[in-house]
Amino acid sequence: MILYLDASALVKRYLEEEGSELVHEVMRAADAWVACRVGYVETVRAVALAAGRTAARRAADDWTAIEVIEVDGGLAERAAELAITHRLRTLDALHLAAALLAPPADLVLTTWDRQLHGAAKAAGLLLAPEHLS
Repeated sequence: MILYLDASALVKRYLEEEGSELVHEVMRAADAWVACRVGYVETVRAVALAAGRTAARRAADDWTAIEVIEVDGGLAERAAELAITHRLRTLDALHLAAALLAPPADLVLTTWDRQLHGAAKAAGLLLAPEHLS
C-alpha cells in the first residue's frame, strides 16, 4: 500500500489528537509514504504552533522518509482543474492532484479535511479514515 498523507493527517503523527492512533497504524502498514511538497510547510508550521520548535524539528527531520511529489506546472494545472470541479481550497487541490499521480489500486489517501475527503472519494480513491464523523 502507498499511503498519501496530507498535513491534517501527518500532524497527527506528532500531536496526540483524535485520529493519531489510526495515522500510526496506517503508517506502519504502508510500503511507502507520499506527500506533496506543500505538506512540509503545512505540517512543520502546524506542529511548531501546537508543540514548539523541538517537535517541529522532529517533523522536519522525518520528512526524508517521505516520497515527495514536487509542485510543477503540470501538477499546478491539474490542481486548478480539481479546485474548480470540487470547490477545493488551493492546498487541498494540490494534495489531491499529487495523490492522483499514484496508481489508485495501491493508494490510500489519509486526511481529516472534509472537502478533500469528499473530493478524493469522488475521484475513486481509497481513504483513511473511510468516513469522517
